Amino acid sequence: MAMTPQEGALQLKSAVQDEPELELFYRHAGDGQPMVWLHWLWGEPGWMPQHERLAERHSLFVPDIPGFGQSGPLPRWASRPRDLAILLLQAIDQWGLERPTVVGSCLGGWIAAEMAALRPEKIGGLVLVAPLGLAINWTQMPNVFYANPDDVPSYFSPFPDSEAALAYLPHRRDWNPTFLANRIASTKITFDPYLHSRTLPHRLYLATSRAIIIWGSSDPLLSSDHAALWAAHLPNSESRIISKAGHLPYVEDCDAVVGAIDSFVFPASGIGRR
Repeated sequence: MAMTPQEGALQLKSAVQDEPELELFYRHAGDGQPMVWLHWLWGEPGWMPQHERLAERHSLFVPDIPGFGQSGPLPRWASRPRDLAILLLQAIDQWGLERPTVVGSCLGGWIAAEMAALRPEKIGGLVLVAPLGLAINWTQMPNVFYANPDDVPSYFSPFPDSEAALAYLPHRRDWNPTFLANRIASTKITFDPYLHSRTLPHRLYLATSRAIIIWGSSDPLLSSDHAALWAAHLPNSESRIISKAGHLPYVEDCDAVVGAIDSFVFPASGIGRR
């Protein structure tokens, strides 16, 4: 039977004088080990199959990152994923979560890594699903912001016309105001420098939480070689490559991604092993 997640909003305080509090929208379901899911570059379409599966064994929180979805706009001072990491750490405190596993996909993975570098004692485990933030050669990455919109879905999925992929990457005619606003927010956060950080590699040694890097073997945006790059910088990490999957591997193989996450969170139980 499908879960109906609860919806809520936090009020995140600003240290900037005269700047209002930021409203952070989130969905929550499940009763188990605490987990936070941070969405990809252009927001979460809703309560998705991977959330449903993870909430079976976790107390899962799925926020709209500030500036995206139903959350409030980006604060004036926030211009980098590291700034958003500060806000998400504040959210973890407000939810009262003790060392949750933080799962981040794409942009969410970059933010999760920044969180772990800033406050490793707050993070019980780090799951990075094809994270942005590091690049072997950023000049070789397709430009997802200025490309022909009809070509954009093929930059993320090897099967862009599948029903699951279209939920995340609809045809241009179906780009609604929320999707367009999410694209604008992501441009402000990730465009300069393009989809990577010049300083993150020098900070990742601080992220001492257990970590797993999950990557699709057919990622058109960032090759799966990037999993090894991340593993080389994270001091306590492992990696898992998902066969025939793209930049959002849970779109092509939700079972494999959820299984990898469960095996990471519950290593002694054998849960999630295939």
